[in-house]
Amino acid sequence: MDDKTIKTVLSAVRMLVIVAGALLCVTITSKSGADETFVEGQERYGALLDNLFYIIYAVGIACGAAAVLFGLYFFATNLKDRMGTLAGVGAFAVLGLISYYALADRTVLRAYEVSGITVTEGESWFAGGGMYFVYLLGAAAIASIVVAEVNKAIK
Repeated sequence: MDDKTIKTVLSAVRMLVIVAGALLCVTITSKSGADETFVEGQERYGALLDNLFYIIYAVGIACGAAAVLFGLYFFATNLKDRMGTLAGVGAFAVLGLISYYALADRTVLRAYEVSGITVTEGESWFAGGGMYFVYLLGAAAIASIVVAEVNKAIK
């Protein structure tokens, strides 16, 4: 498909969503009353309200998917220019894996058990891993600042 066809189809879909949403809103507000109960409202326009929410969900999912897919497409088209970003994301992931799987443990402190706080092994592991992750990110930030300043001083 060429650009004109895609633009026409997307414009038609946009207009259809706008019209459907507007019609549902008008129908719902015309059927609602100021002194109705929840049950009465559910009987009068509950299905219409559900349909309106389905439209909102579909549009939200479509927008999120478009943002992610277009972002990935434009990122991948200039992959050579993005090697620094990939290295940073990779280092971030490695630090996360190290903090959760190498440093954190599942030990629940006795102090929690004595005080009556219920903590599972998984929650303890997640909290410990998160703390180690913050410590490692802080150390990496300090190290990168020091390296950058040393390189600046040398040059």
